[in-house]
Amino acid sequence: MFRPGTKGSSTVTITEGHDVDARPRLSSADPRDGRGVGSVPVHDAADVADAVGRARADQPAWGRCSPAERADHLRRIRGRLAARAGELAEVIAAETGKPDFDAMAEVLSCAVLFTHTARRAPKVLAPEKVSAFPLYVKRAEIRYEPYGVVGVISPWNYPAFVPVQALSGVLAAGNTAVLKPSELTPLTGVLLAEIINEAGLPLVQVVTGDGATGAALSSSDVDKIAFTGSPATARHILRAAAEHLTPTVMELGGKDAMIVCDDADVEAAARTAVAGCFANAGQTCIAVERVLVTRTNHVAFRDAAIRAAQRVTVGPERTKHVGAITQPPQIDVIEQRLRDATTAGATVVVGGHRRDDLGASFFEPTIVDGVRPDMALAREETFGPVLSIIPVDDVDDAVRVANDCDYGLAGSVFGRDRRVVDDVVERFATGAISVNDALATALVPGLPFGGVRSSGFGRLHGDAGIREFAVPKAVATSRLAVLPGLTASMFGSVRPSAAQVGTVLRVLWGRGAGA
Repeated sequence: MFRPGTKGSSTVTITEGHDVDARPRLSSADPRDGRGVGSVPVHDAADVADAVGRARADQPAWGRCSPAERADHLRRIRGRLAARAGELAEVIAAETGKPDFDAMAEVLSCAVLFTHTARRAPKVLAPEKVSAFPLYVKRAEIRYEPYGVVGVISPWNYPAFVPVQALSGVLAAGNTAVLKPSELTPLTGVLLAEIINEAGLPLVQVVTGDGATGAALSSSDVDKIAFTGSPATARHILRAAAEHLTPTVMELGGKDAMIVCDDADVEAAARTAVAGCFANAGQTCIAVERVLVTRTNHVAFRDAAIRAAQRVTVGPERTKHVGAITQPPQIDVIEQRLRDATTAGATVVVGGHRRDDLGASFFEPTIVDGVRPDMALAREETFGPVLSIIPVDDVDDAVRVANDCDYGLAGSVFGRDRRVVDDVVERFATGAISVNDALATALVPGLPFGGVRSSGFGRLHGDAGIREFAVPKAVATSRLAVLPGLTASMFGSVRPSAAQVGTVLRVLWGRGAGA
């Protein structure tokens, strides 16, 4: 059991907040066996306000650092992550029930994001010269300044990587942060912040608790909010943020589709779909949940997917491919979706059952064939290890079905004809597409990460994910100090008439598109 407040392996230090003796506590348990992992205080609105105040007091000094200086500090944070990788991975695995490989890969992904952000931030945040057209007597540039304090509200499925998706850009842009981790994985969030601050500067405050704590952070006077989670929770946050006109970035759910064209490598597509769906027990916002396969390849793909799925192992042992369902009630949702689909004519060809013999929170990797686009299993996020196979007439039909969905986070397409594949990429209405692969866009930190429609707005990762947390300031200065300012001459003696202004307009652009 992890013991917050002490030093040593697998421990974290937690700010207790007001009235320590009377404060309710939130317990964290390992979903594999129900054993306690540790506990944290439930912070109230006053605690949240204090955390925001501390972050605001710490921000000016950090914001005055140059982007290059901040980049150097991000590398120091990466060094602390590497030094304590085993400890962080152990807490991740304990709170989520994921296998050791997945937990350590998550820590590695955090280090990759800090590395990329440190490389790009000095260039991305440098003052940017732009054309001063039509006022060529001016110099024009864009400067990028911090917002101030950013609230980061993160989920439980990737309790270190998801907050770092935001925090890497938040910190690079000169902000400080208040992190609210999920109530299912609070110790991971606390330890992550401890590691970040251990690099030498208090850049991240943490508040722990349930939905009320997150609501308090949403209603606080932070300068921006970054949220990852469900559309339903996002609506609550947006309503609270609207009271202060607080800008937000929303990374929400997905119902990602893979399109398998007639000329695709069916075996490769099947192996990719199985891995892209069952990784992290399907608890990934960009998991492959739907496969839209042309009828030409339907049977071959189904059989290849069955073979691939039969090699996937599941259980509490930390070396298995698939671990626990972190939120046990989600199994009820999975079972209901499967009942509805099979009642409507779909067929479970692999798995389909909870595995109580393995523990209280395990579900078999499952493949459902003959799913129709109108079924809930094909339209609503399952967030579990369930792969739906949807036969379609052709590629046009596949694109239509893929886009006929509230979500648009990511997707994939398998095919050999580059023209056909490029056409799918153009018409697939989603935030990201992997070609002859899946999940790849999320693993390239230079690419932006975010969706459309109910999958959210704003971007993390890449240059866009750094500038997402910077305020662009427009600056115009005179090239020659002796020249009078433009505005000062507006009411002067030399003032053109409206007719003269109209003549200039017609001379320049009255005869066509022009330059």
